Amino acid sequence: MKSIIFKMLGVILFIGFLIYLFYSPNLEFDVLENPNRSNDSAKRNNAPQHKQNEGENSTLTKGVGTLVGKSMNKVTEKYGQADRTYSFEKDYENYIFHREDMYLIITAKNHKVISVYVTGEGSKTKVGPIDINSPADKIYNSFSINTEPQFKLNGREYHYELSDEDIKTQALIQFGDIYEQVFIDQQTNRVIGLRFLDKEALVAMNPYAQNESSMLSEDEVDKKEAHKNPDQDVNQRLTLYELTNEMRQLYHRKPLTVEGKLESVANVNLFNTLSNGNTTFTESNLIDVLDQADLHYNSVSQNVAYNFTDIPTLAHSWMNSDVHRSRMLNEKYTKMGSEIDRQYFILIFLEEEERDV
Repeated sequence: MKSIIFKMLGVILFIGFLIYLFYSPNLEFDVLENPNRSNDSAKRNNAPQHKQNEGENSTLTKGVGTLVGKSMNKVTEKYGQADRTYSFEKDYENYIFHREDMYLIITAKNHKVISVYVTGEGSKTKVGPIDINSPADKIYNSFSINTEPQFKLNGREYHYELSDEDIKTQALIQFGDIYEQVFIDQQTNRVIGLRFLDKEALVAMNPYAQNESSMLSEDEVDKKEAHKNPDQDVNQRLTLYELTNEMRQLYHRKPLTVEGKLESVANVNLFNTLSNGNTTFTESNLIDVLDQADLHYNSVSQNVAYNFTDIPTLAHSWMNSDVHRSRMLNEKYTKMGSEIDRQYFILIFLEEEERDV
């Protein structure tokens, strides 16, 4: 009898310790750094399981991927006017479309489509040879996975390397001159997003490790921020909100609403953290800022990321990180607010306090 009691006490103490760690005010939020753009990213690739056979997969004949290379006039004929448009990087425009539970991000240069990202339950029969929510095993068995794409563009050689993790979470398939990036949820082993790119878009998005580092110096970050289009961060925030809710919808979660005060909290929290000369994001610092914003809440958390170029890569990287995924899909949260600055991305999740009417 005594041994049972001691065992029960041990379990209770252990659970208490875990609860303490979880709710500790000094809890640090993990900053998800883009692994394919860090200084040591090229070392991540071990022995690839699939070797490149360029041209083995047939050219695309149907689906949204066939829009790559076409004029934006063709897109407008098919889907009407975009819900919104914004400048992306220095030479590109992003066009956002919501159509019958299908979410599209079409990137164009000089009015010509160079990339199409698609997700959403309504896109299942409209994307081409690979469907949203299809099992990843079917992909590996049906197509040649391009693990080391190499090509010339504007007189320069490009050589990318997919790590074992890339193959499991963002496999690359070549259909003629078009590459298809397949975003896979590693927990469910199902496709949750697709992106079609030409060579220029693949270089611009830079989603895989290169044969040279993509890590920017502080001076390079300063220059990039100075030349950034003024509407880019605001619209990237909107895209982050939309894509977060698209992921929640795929997993039958209620959408989060955007709270303006949380955007201010995210702004101040990011400024305070970076101005202190460190990149440690703690729960106590977040709560200190939050308590000055006149928001009533039961719980709060945040996702932080660094050195991502585009929102789809960021969102899918969070979905394949257990701790970040748990926040994105948590049913208790009802509101969100974000900030983007100096290659940092913050997304705050808030559970509202139930108040008597």
